[in-house]
Amino acid sequence: MKKYHHGSPSKYLTIFREIVKYGLVSVSALAVDVGLLYVLVEYSGFHHIHAATISFICGLAVNYSLARVFVFKESKFPLLQEFVWYASIGVVGLLLNDFIILLLVWLGAWYLYAKAVSVVVVFFFNFFGRRRLFAYQ
Repeated sequence: MKKYHHGSPSKYLTIFREIVKYGLVSVSALAVDVGLLYVLVEYSGFHHIHAATISFICGLAVNYSLARVFVFKESKFPLLQEFVWYASIGVVGLLLNDFIILLLVWLGAWYLYAKAVSVVVVFFFNFFGRRRLFAYQ
């Protein structure tokens, strides 16, 4: 009887470690994102979608900087090309973020609850999208 292997344990351990590191990086970016979202909506009077867009972009900059240093240290691409791809994935993440928030607020959810749902979806989309592009496999 043949055994089928879908990947080595070390490959899965590497992915797990990268997800944990990316999670820690994302917590820092999330603090910037959600903190700025809250300040812009509650204290500056921004519409929640405009605030979500601005705060997401700021969080994206923090995420890129920290992930480049701590998670995806080496890339298959030159730095400028890497940033363009990273930003492209970020734009799709931003569209997902804004769509989820818009939809859930429209359905009656508080904008910060909607943001919490968005964070989970966009985290995994961004991680696997960026890992596929940048990580040597």
